[in-house]
Amino acid sequence: MIATLMKHEWLRTRGLLGTIFGVALLLAAAGTVLMATGWPGISQVGILMFASALVGLVPALQVALAIHYWQSSYSRTGYFTQSLPVRGTTIFTAKLLWALLVSLVGLVAVLGLMLAAWPVIAGQLRTERNPFTLISQMWSGYSEVAPASLLVIGIVLFVGMILIWPIQYFFAASVGSESPLNRLGLGGPVLVFLGLYFVTQLVVFVGMAAIPWGIGVTDGQLGVVSWRLFSELAAGDSGASDIMPLGFVPAILLVTIACLARTLHSWRRKVSLV
Repeated sequence: MIATLMKHEWLRTRGLLGTIFGVALLLAAAGTVLMATGWPGISQVGILMFASALVGLVPALQVALAIHYWQSSYSRTGYFTQSLPVRGTTIFTAKLLWALLVSLVGLVAVLGLMLAAWPVIAGQLRTERNPFTLISQMWSGYSEVAPASLLVIGIVLFVGMILIWPIQYFFAASVGSESPLNRLGLGGPVLVFLGLYFVTQLVVFVGMAAIPWGIGVTDGQLGVVSWRLFSELAAGDSGASDIMPLGFVPAILLVTIACLARTLHSWRRKVSLV
């Protein structure tokens, strides 16, 4: 059933997603051409266009799918969706899996655009033009100061930080569409998302205060080092700016799990007609 529902998500969103991918591709292509000219001013505009395509593609996809999620579940065709003879949690799972899959495809597309345009970018940076040679050199360099497992964990963490956004967007759309916030239309989800943002900042602060460790360089190697939030705040500019605190990871994970559980509850108890 989930596969069938995901197929319908593809059919309903393919035009929207295709437009976003197309705009990103055009921006990246135009930016690459302008960069290749090497002309002062023009090449800088090209860099901005190319960077906007890379940085904006995945967020644009996620926001578009979040708006579609709200419209198809609670707004334009919400009643039809909620009246389907399928459990609400199943419908939500299919929509979320589709959003996560599209996000991953978007990441792959960003990587592909970067690899395709790298020879031109390398010309601007005066560095290695073969992207695979550069990646190999970077991996070798990082491997000298950190175990491969730590690098893999870092990549997984980076991808995970991107994939949490659809969960939080869908949470805001669902809870913001419950009574009495549903009287505000789109304003309900927006208010819930703003509230979620402030709660997340508070939980992250508590997490970093409670977990006194971070990732930093010790004896020439990356590893777990001591890092205390209040000591760093007191130190100000003289603090250890080259250490990444670890407390934010479980904090954001906790908030995301709570969002997921609350959205499932919303579909199960608040709005589902099954």
